[in-house]
Amino acid sequence: MKNARQIRWFSLIVLATLLMGCSMGAAAPTATPVPPTDTPIPPTATPVPPTATPLPTDTPLPTPTPGPIVIDDDFSADNGRFTCESCTIEGGQLTIGPFPLVDSWQPFTVLCNDCGDVPNYKMSVDTWYNSGNNSFGWGLVVRQDEKTTYLIASSSWLVYNVFSFDLSSASSGGLGYKSLIRGWDKKSGLVAGRGVNHFEITMQGSTMTIMINGLNLRTFDLPTNDGQVGLWVGNWETSAFFDNFHFEEIR
Repeated sequence: MKNARQIRWFSLIVLATLLMGCSMGAAAPTATPVPPTDTPIPPTATPVPPTATPLPTDTPLPTPTPGPIVIDDDFSADNGRFTCESCTIEGGQLTIGPFPLVDSWQPFTVLCNDCGDVPNYKMSVDTWYNSGNNSFGWGLVVRQDEKTTYLIASSSWLVYNVFSFDLSSASSGGLGYKSLIRGWDKKSGLVAGRGVNHFEITMQGSTMTIMINGLNLRTFDLPTNDGQVGLWVGNWETSAFFDNFHFEEIR
């Protein structure tokens, strides 16, 4: 009886085990695949390097026209404007001469290095006698070109003159001087002896106006409207002082 009961329990256990095995071994239903809904992303284009933006350029400015030449020199220092072997600047004044002895009538001119070569200008200077023979005087060079020098001459004899000097005569031994106002003029307004005299000229082309110590003396034409300007003494032994040089280009 006992064996029959054991056999029954054993059979129930085997049957339960078989049922559980069938239940676990059954394949689960497979889900139906869902097609993808996202549209594929096309490949991106090859990136183009950025184009450099050109920098803005400055608007070109007009080139300024140089202004007229204006020079004021009180000879308080040597700036190299007037240079020669017998030129000295001392005590606020320029001394020209005397020079070594030469066998020539040619004037000793000292040209202004930065006055340029302009047809129209005003020029003035204070000047007075120092020493030596001044038969041809001293003063202003109003024009000097390749052939001729034009000069305003002061004198310790209270007279003045306007000369042209032919530069070719210096080598030929000729005198070279020619008065353009028919000799020394006594109506000069000059101060006697070593007094200071103020010379001022205005040049418009070939027309020159001369003033001495504020006195308007004359206006006349030179045979040239081209050349450099400066100072001069008329003899190797002549010495003269100069101060307050002024040059102004007229436009």
